[in-house]
Amino acid sequence: MIQKMKQWKKKDNNKGFTLVELIVVLVILAILAAILVPALLGYIDRAKQQQIVLNAKSCYTAAQAEMSSMYAKNVSPSAISSDPYKKNIIDTADVPNCTALSVGTAKSATDHAAYTVTYIAYSETTGGKTKTIYFDGTSWVETAPLTSNYTIYPVKSGS
Repeated sequence: MIQKMKQWKKKDNNKGFTLVELIVVLVILAILAAILVPALLGYIDRAKQQQIVLNAKSCYTAAQAEMSSMYAKNVSPSAISSDPYKKNIIDTADVPNCTALSVGTAKSATDHAAYTVTYIAYSETTGGKTKTIYFDGTSWVETAPLTSNYTIYPVKSGS
């Protein structure tokens, strides 16, 4: 019986990892972390950019809905930059980080086209950084398009 216990103790002493094995595992984990962290940061940056575009699209939809309502009531498009119309746009869009918003329509437009939103300048402040994107009638861009073709109506001033 004593011999069996001594043999059992000898088997227990050999269990576990060596220092070299532990260091190898730590090195592998460090390499994986070095590869994954930059990739994850890239995903976060792209998600923030997509969120800004989504918020701007929400403002665009709210502005177009308000313009359509104004068209139905035969109210001048220039009234969009006065209360209660601009308040309706901000409330409908429900974008808390919006710091500035301007809406534009085609300058030489008549009737229905004068009530179609063809320009948006949207600014958002997140984490102390302000970012502005623009809708130029076809796509969302980061460079301000020429505004000579648009009649611009300020909806929310920068703060």
